[in-house]
Amino acid sequence: MTRIGLALASIGMAAALTACGGGDDDFTSQSGEKIADASKSAMKKLDAVKVTGTVKTSGNEVSLDIQTNDKGDCTGSVGVGGGKAELLGVGGKIWFKPDEAFWKSSGGASADQIITLVGDKWVVVPSGGDGFDEFCDIDKLLDEMLKSDKDDDSTYKKRDVKKVDGDDAVPVEHKDSDGTSTGYVRVDEPHYLVKIEKTDGDDAGSVTFSEFDEKFDVEAPAEDDIVDLSNLAG
Repeated sequence: MTRIGLALASIGMAAALTACGGGDDDFTSQSGEKIADASKSAMKKLDAVKVTGTVKTSGNEVSLDIQTNDKGDCTGSVGVGGGKAELLGVGGKIWFKPDEAFWKSSGGASADQIITLVGDKWVVVPSGGDGFDEFCDIDKLLDEMLKSDKDDDSTYKKRDVKKVDGDDAVPVEHKDSDGTSTGYVRVDEPHYLVKIEKTDGDDAGSVTFSEFDEKFDVEAPAEDDIVDLSNLAG
């Protein structure tokens, strides 16, 4: 599942979230870089968030519809290779339930065998599981999605305010050697990032953030609906 992590990183906050920033009374009058900085500061304080969108990387399309918090809980789905996997996390324990298309895309020569063994059950994600575990930890997820490498040739440009899902947001356009990305920062406090999009370069996609700090209910699967693939070796 490394490619999912790479997909997230590829559209990371190339829209300029690079430091801690502050604010004048008139938020929209600040520079694009300061607006992005304020957004990063606000996002770091979140206890829960919903992430949805689709990104493309190395020819693969990855779709996300995940709600997560700081208690190790998550619920939603991840799509890759034409397949989809439901995701569920409770208190740091994580399970996923892929469809056949997902297994055939990611299971290699063992796909058919895994499909037979697993059926319609939830699969245990091992501790430190590559890819899925970051979706159930808001800090890991946001760190992965909002990071950007420093680039001396980077430029930032503030655009006119636009509506994004009902919120007034300031688009901050960032250009560097990887292409152009735009982060949309909410005008009203807290100045959350509500959308990231990348339209050029090798990787492209769009991700939105919503349901900030909203609680959601999760419940672990029943024991007889769980499969641990590590116990099925051989």
